[in-house]
Amino acid sequence: MKKAFVGALLLVALLAGAAWGQRYTARLGHTGSDPTNLYYAGAEEFKRLVEERSGGRLVIEVYPASQLGSDRDLQESARLGHIEMALSSTPVVLLDGIFGVLDLPYLFRDRDHVTRILDGPIGQDLAARLEKLGLKHLGYWENGFRHITNSIRPIYKPEDLKGIKLRTPESPVRLATFTAFGASPTPMSWGEVFGALQQGVIDGQENPLGHIYSHALYEVNKYLSISSHIYAPVHLLCSKRFFDSLPADLQEILVATGRDVAVYTRNLGAKFDSEYVDLLKEKGMEVNYVDMDAFIQASRPIWDDFLAKNDPTGEYAALLEEILK
Repeated sequence: MKKAFVGALLLVALLAGAAWGQRYTARLGHTGSDPTNLYYAGAEEFKRLVEERSGGRLVIEVYPASQLGSDRDLQESARLGHIEMALSSTPVVLLDGIFGVLDLPYLFRDRDHVTRILDGPIGQDLAARLEKLGLKHLGYWENGFRHITNSIRPIYKPEDLKGIKLRTPESPVRLATFTAFGASPTPMSWGEVFGALQQGVIDGQENPLGHIYSHALYEVNKYLSISSHIYAPVHLLCSKRFFDSLPADLQEILVATGRDVAVYTRNLGAKFDSEYVDLLKEKGMEVNYVDMDAFIQASRPIWDDFLAKNDPTGEYAALLEEILK
């Protein structure tokens, strides 16, 4: 009996030692293609910190520039366990419709509001909803406040968008938003956008300043209208199957590092906002600021319509009320 007990203890110790010494590799896919892009910068900082904090036991292999697919492809691959990690933004709404609330125009007042909501209980509750779908949500990184570019004319008021063919992400809320503003929105994966602008398939798009600059949209769009119409976070998603296979200490490193890089990317996004308007002017873009009151007024019916079509239980309305407090 005693020998069996000692043997069991030795086996546990050996297994623990093996787990401690084992090396793990996680593939992290994203669509950013340049260090000035927040997806790209965040992924590189995440890789550096995880490998440093784990002593090299957890290696992050980063695949940028849509090598492993679009945001939608990546989140699905992570959900199914085909890759270990992914960065996605707006298409997360396709996993759970309640994330559409975060996509409503003029929801967040500023980055302090973003941080309070996404890093607090509300963000944690939303993140937990993805676990039943096979994903561990590790952080709300910065994508930034979004602005409008196009090749037709400056946008000052919503009616200036009339007839403009504008690319949007694959989000029912975003489509409804720009339809209400008067544009002709077209959902399209990010990898297709530059070519579509170049060929005149679309006239414009909307994205944070970092995306606009790092993807050289100044080469195909003349006008930049600062609208700050939506703040869309980047979601760091991990295959739950992979996450659950890791020792507890490596799980803790992933969670803590995901949170730390959220702060890093938000600080970097604020820096980009202060620098990139001038850089884009230097590249030849004509920059104007929209009539914010007109856009905010036009956005409120979009909220009502979204809730009427998607919220039979009142759950989305309750979330919206909590965010606005």
